[in-house]
Amino acid sequence: MNTPIAAGGLAILYLLIVGCAQNPPTTHRATDISLATTRPTYWLDKPAAATVDNFQFQPLWDACEKVARDDLFQLDRQDYRLGLLTTKPMISKQLLEPWRKDSGTFHAVLANSLATIRRTVRFEIDRNDDGVYEMTPKVLMERETILERRITSAAQYRTAFSGPAVGTRTPADLETEIPIVYWTPIGRDFEMEKQIAGAVGKKLRK
Repeated sequence: MNTPIAAGGLAILYLLIVGCAQNPPTTHRATDISLATTRPTYWLDKPAAATVDNFQFQPLWDACEKVARDDLFQLDRQDYRLGLLTTKPMISKQLLEPWRKDSGTFHAVLANSLATIRRTVRFEIDRNDDGVYEMTPKVLMERETILERRITSAAQYRTAFSGPAVGTRTPADLETEIPIVYWTPIGRDFEMEKQIAGAVGKKLRK
């Protein structure tokens, strides 16, 4: 046997063995995620990206309302006692909507254009120990998810997004099955939260 060839073969075999030992096959699927991340509270409990302080409650509240409307959001919950102001979810801006301001970065706009993503703005106003009112904006992002069906023939393509076949579902399945269309929380738009805080600050200085 040719000694250089044998040595080269042994070297390649050694590298293959070492490589396999260092990179064992994964036992997790790409779709395996923590169930906690599918709940809005998981993301809303994350630390604030920006805050705005003011000595008076009403001017701060009014500024939040004006900023939300300027960004084309519709107001939803308005709880003065809890200091909580929220908007209705709104489908986020895409590339062909440059006049809108409801996304923090250009990368976020690209993501909005590739999938259906909506945002909900939440203003939380609290009074600290110094008697100053502190407002924290939080922007929750959610992606639309559509339940698909397996297609085994071209005649079934029209029902691809209609969920499981009706004939295969039992009464128990109908009570517990996942909706055909639902929204999955995917994170917070921290850059947009900073922009909102800056806009509220400007309203207060006027």
